[in-house]
Amino acid sequence: MTDKPIVDAKGRPLGRRGLIRSGAIGGAATLLAATAGTARAAAVAPPPVDDKGYPDFSLIKINSDDDSFAKIQQNGLVVGTSNDWPYSFLDEKTGEWTGLDGDIIKYIANMLKIEKISVQTVTFDGLIPGLLDGRFGIVGDSIHYTKNRSKVVNFCWGTYYYAEGLVVPQGNPNKLHSLADLKGFTCGTLLGTNYAEWLQAVPGVKFTGYKDWAQIIPELAIGRTDAALFDQPVVATLMKQHPEWKIELVEDYDPHTFKNPVGYSSYAFRQSDIQWLTAFSSAVQWMQYNGKMKEILSKWGLTGYNN
Repeated sequence: MTDKPIVDAKGRPLGRRGLIRSGAIGGAATLLAATAGTARAAAVAPPPVDDKGYPDFSLIKINSDDDSFAKIQQNGLVVGTSNDWPYSFLDEKTGEWTGLDGDIIKYIANMLKIEKISVQTVTFDGLIPGLLDGRFGIVGDSIHYTKNRSKVVNFCWGTYYYAEGLVVPQGNPNKLHSLADLKGFTCGTLLGTNYAEWLQAVPGVKFTGYKDWAQIIPELAIGRTDAALFDQPVVATLMKQHPEWKIELVEDYDPHTFKNPVGYSSYAFRQSDIQWLTAFSSAVQWMQYNGKMKEILSKWGLTGYNN
């Protein structure tokens, strides 16, 4: 049996909430809704990406009216780096921007049809301030989530994993095996890093901060510090290159960088750049799923454990 329509005193049909469904009112409402929908669609319509060279690649759909990604496509991407070998650095011979993170970001730029990339170098502790000041559009250097950083920037989908290492003179004369053991000793690391935050939170540690990562291990080697806390892959490579430094990684040191999503290296974005962050994360996910991230990691000596 078909329900009879509900009408008012003049025989006009009423809607489910008792509203008059006249043609004039209904038509105006439909027009307004369509106009609003079109405007909203235009605001969030993502710029084109390369879905032919990178099969099945598409952007995550978002509800945001910012055009940060579209502007980068049009004007080019400015990358901020601390000239941080082997992650993101300028080759001394060629002047070319390269490195593990350099290769990842350049690959993603091709996926996202970003034709122009320029690089600005600052000290590591100047990366986030430079991003917030608008000097560049991404912190294109290995950087990790911390609670303090997350208050002012957003992070993209994680790229790869590595832990920190505790570095000491050969033989570990001071018997240092954990951060708590550093009480009363001098330990150095890079300013602006999560390592610096951890060390300064340990009571009794004599903290030495460096603006240039290249100073950290040589200073330990000549006895100016008792230990150093730094990226394990970098230290391992430096030990092979400079056996005369007579240093070692503490084998039983338990890293504070856990292999979970927040422990992965990432890149930082302004919190207002939702469209740009979402587009970039879409590309990272595609690379991870299709094995392209692993190819780049292998080129730089990292294994499947780091992926």
